[in-house]
Amino acid sequence: MGLKGTLNRIAGKFGYAFVKAHHLELLYQHSYKGGYEEYRKAQIEANRRKLHKVWADEDTLSAIAGHMKKAGITPERGICHGARNGFEVEWFRKHTGAEVIGTDISETATQFPHMVVWDFHEENPEWEEAFDFVYTNSLDQAMAPERALSAWARQIRPEGRIYIEHTMAHSPTAAGEMDPFGAHPMVMPYLFFTWGRGKYALNDILEIPAKTNKRIPAWVFVLERARAGKA
Repeated sequence: MGLKGTLNRIAGKFGYAFVKAHHLELLYQHSYKGGYEEYRKAQIEANRRKLHKVWADEDTLSAIAGHMKKAGITPERGICHGARNGFEVEWFRKHTGAEVIGTDISETATQFPHMVVWDFHEENPEWEEAFDFVYTNSLDQAMAPERALSAWARQIRPEGRIYIEHTMAHSPTAAGEMDPFGAHPMVMPYLFFTWGRGKYALNDILEIPAKTNKRIPAWVFVLERARAGKA
């Protein structure tokens, strides 16, 4: 049974099902007729339009910092993917004392401190096992989310964590050319299980009742590297 078939069987227990109209689906991946170049162009144009808008918020970032502390992680280095203007980068640097950098596919990243131009799907040998944590609220901007997650799993140290912020605004209802990946929050654990075999696994889920700046609930999915013998 394929991924959609499995999710349909599970989703049926909750009163959901996959249908052709993507705004009613639990899982959606946009297809670009022009391939990667069309995707890249769409992402850069969207970045420029929203350059000074901030999705990350203090309540969510504080919950992540608290989770690291509780897990016994004193971060020395971190990376934030799809960070646009670097708000989360500066927050983590200030509140954890770690050396934190951010990435964005757009060249506008160079306008902000500690930001670099980088497609977060890509491997970077210099980043392999280099970070105590990865944070993103931009998995919905992935053309290939499974590939992106695999790259991030290689970037964290053995005891590190990946923190993925997700809301209903990251579901198929808001997916399209600008945000090509959409998944209902309840589907995410199954995707992590399916995609992460031998690479990473779900460690925890943080529930944020209402984001400071958006007043909507958020979930932070915490991933850890797969341990030997747990593939």
